[in-house]
Order: sequence, then structure tokens, then C-alpha cells
Amino acid sequence: MDKITTTRRSEVVPENVKQSLRLGISALITCAIAMGFERIEYIWYPLLAVITVIDEEDENTMRAASARVLGTITGGMVTFVVHTIISGWPAILVSLLIIIPLLRQLGWSAGFPSAAMITIMFLAIPNYTNVDWNYIFNRSLDTIVGIFIAVLVCRLLWPKNRLVEMQLLIKGLQQQLDHRLSLLSQWLAGDQEAPSHFQPEAITRDILELQRLLNVEMAQGARHQKLLKHQGWPQRVLLWRSLHVRWIQVERLLERISRREQIAPQPSLSRYLEPATDIHGKPLDLGPAGKSIGHLSRVALEEEVTRLRLLMESQQRFERSHRR
Repeated sequence: MDKITTTRRSEVVPENVKQSLRLGISALITCAIAMGFERIEYIWYPLLAVITVIDEEDENTMRAASARVLGTITGGMVTFVVHTIISGWPAILVSLLIIIPLLRQLGWSAGFPSAAMITIMFLAIPNYTNVDWNYIFNRSLDTIVGIFIAVLVCRLLWPKNRLVEMQLLIKGLQQQLDHRLSLLSQWLAGDQEAPSHFQPEAITRDILELQRLLNVEMAQGARHQKLLKHQGWPQRVLLWRSLHVRWIQVERLLERISRREQIAPQPSLSRYLEPATDIHGKPLDLGPAGKSIGHLSRVALEEEVTRLRLLMESQQRFERSHRR
């Protein structure tokens, strides 16, 4: 488990380097286009668009970029109308009071930051009363140029493959589960001492990340949802969420019993927990060997361990069927 966690932590640095390179290359291309075409008078607008898109935490970059485009256009149009009626700083307040509910009503809430920045910049520039529709159109087009470059660079340089990330997460979780069950099995067989204290934090983070990636993928449209369902990803994630709960319950139950009672070797429980053992859907029965454990603890162990192994068998059958 420690090796897997260490490997994932080491991948953070390369990802930061990739993000920095994306930002630098996008800014370089944007500056080159701005200097090559005299139509872009204020390089600040496309560069600001590059920075906001590249730094976007939401992995659905296209949706975030489109929201910024819509926010920029809406902010520019509303600001132009307002500044013909009201002048000075009150115009900024009135513009924002109109823009925020308008974007929320249209379902473009992600465009709030862009609309607010455009409003403030338009009304804070010198001689802002000279702003006309031509200025609004050009500045909005400058912003769209920056967004287009940022999205293009992100798609061409190290595009994220969430399905691969999900596969790696499931592989790591499976390795951790098998390793942990093997340690528990050896301990209950009397071959070694009790394993170290169970730490579920890293496993819970992986499960939450798996669910987050699936949610992002499912938001890509009906066609992509159909592909994900055909490949069984919703079922995989649901199985792992159920396994996660049962896994923690079994670990906590064994720890609690070992603190209260001296657990003698449990051959039947040891064999049942061993990942390589095929239980054929049979429930765990500790039998006479479980008499060293209290009656209530024995019943709880039989129930929770049986549920865990049945879930594991269901998962294995599911994976075999999808491989075929």
C-alpha cells in the first residue's frame, strides 16, 4: 500500500510541470499572434483568457471555456448598454446586478468571473464613455482567441485520459485489498503477528476520486454515457463503493475483537479471507473453531466477512464477463 501511495505522490510533480508548460506555450503563441496581427490592440485580454482557462480546475475544459466566452459576450453587451445611461463607478454595480441573475437564468453560471472582469475593465479604462459596439466586439474576439489557443494546447499536449486514470485506480485498489486480506489470513492462520493498524484514508480518497472521474465522464453527453454503460463503468464504481464499506467494517471488527479478546488461530476464517480461495457463494461458518470468540462477535464476523467475499465474487464475475 505504501509503495502505491508513494508512486502516486511522485506523479504530482510531472503534472505541475505539464501544467506550467501548457501555460507557457499558450501564452507564447498568444503573444506571437497578437504581435503578428495588429487588430489585437490590447494583448491583456487574450492573455487573461489563457490564464483563466489553463488554471481551470474543472477537467471539462471545453464547457468551462464556452462558459467564459458566453460570460465575456454577455458582460460586454450589458456593460455597453448600462454605460450609455449611467456613468462612473455606479455603472459597475448596476452592470453586475444585471449580469449575475441573467447568467444564472441562462444557465451560464461558470461565466460569472469573466463577465465581472470584463465589466470592471471596460468601465475602468480611460475615456470609457467612448466605448462603442466595435470596441465590445473586438475585445470579445480577443478573449475568444486566447480561449481557443488555451483549449487547443490542452488538447494537443498531454490530454487527460480519465478512463485510463480510472483503470489505474481500480488496479491499485484491487492490489491493496488482496494484499490486506492476505495479511489478515496469515495472521488468523497463526503464521505471523497481527498486521499494522488499518488506515482507510488513502483508500477512501481513491474511491472518491474514482467517483469524481466517473461523474465528469458521464457529463460528456448521452452518447458518451451509453459507451460508459456499455463498458460497465457505473457498475464497477458502484461495486467498489460497496466493497469499500464492507472492507472497512471487516477491518474494524477484527481490530475491535482483537483488543477485547485473545483471538486463537481461526483456520476456517483464514481460508475464507484468502483472496485465492473460491468460496462458491457459501457463507462463512466459524463452527467450533470460533468458540474462542464471543457469540455476538462470531455472528458479526460471519455476516460481514461473508458479505465482503460475496461482493468480491460478484466483482470478479463482472470483470470476467466484460473481458469476454
